[in-house]
Amino acid sequence: MENIRQTVSCQRKLASRLFSGLFWMPAFAGMTQFPKHGGIMRRLVILIFSLFFLTSCAFQLQGEMPLAPPLKRMHLQAIDTYSYLTRSLQQYLKMSNVTLVSNPLDADTIFVILRDENSQEFLGVSQTTQTRQYNLIVTVEFEINNAQGQTIVPPQRLTEVRTITMQSNQILGSNNEAYLYYQQMRRAIAYSIMNRISSKEVTEMIQANFKQKPAH
Repeated sequence: MENIRQTVSCQRKLASRLFSGLFWMPAFAGMTQFPKHGGIMRRLVILIFSLFFLTSCAFQLQGEMPLAPPLKRMHLQAIDTYSYLTRSLQQYLKMSNVTLVSNPLDADTIFVILRDENSQEFLGVSQTTQTRQYNLIVTVEFEINNAQGQTIVPPQRLTEVRTITMQSNQILGSNNEAYLYYQQMRRAIAYSIMNRISSKEVTEMIQANFKQKPAH
């Protein structure tokens, strides 16, 4: 658990350094600023740094969360099985020795991702009108069912918020910095999900259900 916490901290520190240095990199190829038409080069640099960002903490992904026994054999039902949230959650679950089965009939519990959405909140424009500021928001909802499809942990909602400042002539939807923020936020939510399902409250809900209806 401590190692997972260190991983999230490591990711946030790397993200902060990455985002603060993306657009001004004096040492890069002897330039003090990206060329006016250097969109391709900028995207390439962002891609390289994002790969470094995502892999630099991977070696720290070790540790186990204390989960109720019925969660140890789980089917993960996601809106998008290849999304960054799903892949991050799968990684954390496997670190906690959870067996993920492809067939829900073979599972003791079914983890259902009900919602995984982005949204933005406009905060304001700088006094010089050269920059704008937004809150980036990721909202995730999930529930846990037993093998019969009955809900044993009611819908839980988790939200992550990050503030981003960008040039007025940039479009938020196509901004690479925003994309990397969204990935970081989903990674943080995956960790929060692990905290939630390992909590005493959720553990008691699950154990109470399986005392009444033991897993087959």
